[in-house]
Amino acid sequence: MGRYPLKTAIGEYMNATKDCYSPMTISNRQAVLGRIDREYAKLRETSPSLSADPARWREDEIVAILVSIRERGLSHASQLAELRVLKGLLRFLGNPIMDTMKARMPHVFPKAVYQRGQSLTENQLAAVLKSAENLKGWKGEYAKFLFASYAYTGLRLNELVMAERQDLDEKNWTICVSHPKGERTYGQRRVVPIPEPLRSIVVRFLKARELVLAEQGLVETGPLVFPERKPTKHMSRYTVQKWNRELREKSGIKFTIHGLRRTYGQTLLNRGVSIDAVSLALGHASTVTTERHYCRKDADLARLEINRAFERSVSGPSVNSPKIERRDELPGYA
Repeated sequence: MGRYPLKTAIGEYMNATKDCYSPMTISNRQAVLGRIDREYAKLRETSPSLSADPARWREDEIVAILVSIRERGLSHASQLAELRVLKGLLRFLGNPIMDTMKARMPHVFPKAVYQRGQSLTENQLAAVLKSAENLKGWKGEYAKFLFASYAYTGLRLNELVMAERQDLDEKNWTICVSHPKGERTYGQRRVVPIPEPLRSIVVRFLKARELVLAEQGLVETGPLVFPERKPTKHMSRYTVQKWNRELREKSGIKFTIHGLRRTYGQTLLNRGVSIDAVSLALGHASTVTTERHYCRKDADLARLEINRAFERSVSGPSVNSPKIERRDELPGYA
């Protein structure tokens, strides 16, 4: 593979998989593998015995990389994410060393620690949306629509900024997720309802959107949300993240767009929606992901439901009800 076999292998792997994943996934994988390439070059400066060719890597090379990743102070989840990307590269090269090591010595790999992030309370969410109202002009209208939509539909960051105008159905009050996470592989389109608290915000946004288009001499355009001066382009996710930081400062509430997604799931669950329905609305393949990473029944609500269940049982017949004759007391039984 020439003078730089790892760099060459990364290039071949990325080129071979570029049509299989979304641009954001490709970008993230490129960043991870580029970082591993740079760190591994430093490792070989101090340990020349490490193989330069990833197709020939064995336990020593993988252990050195594991230590390097761990020393960066990443969380276990981030370490696992980087190792998954590396495993994909090695499998592409026909090198099963990471699978072999995982089977033989699982203790050397970081363990997955699942922890659900915080959800916003209704008062906190109201404060965030109020701070969006204080943004002037077009920016304020768009920001309030975006952040209210994240909180009341549970859409991911990209799922909303990549939405088309035709995806929004204000007659039936639904929005079609036409660009779901993993759309080139496992992702599936889904239709999410637009609940009552969001509808007036949607109407107001559509009116503001019409005015922006009219100023550009346009009647309609494809993207649902677009930059003010570029109506044929989708809104940049980085712009939305910038607004996220601005709203955090204005509202005094620390939150993320993903946190709004969790807030949506937790709100539904707290209001009696089944975990299966919540999981479907969030676009998860199973309820395991929903409960592990997003939301779970509130402890106070769980205790209330348990008490109600036993209160209902008090009025029902007892297992040892005197009205039910015992078998040994019936005639004909010895």
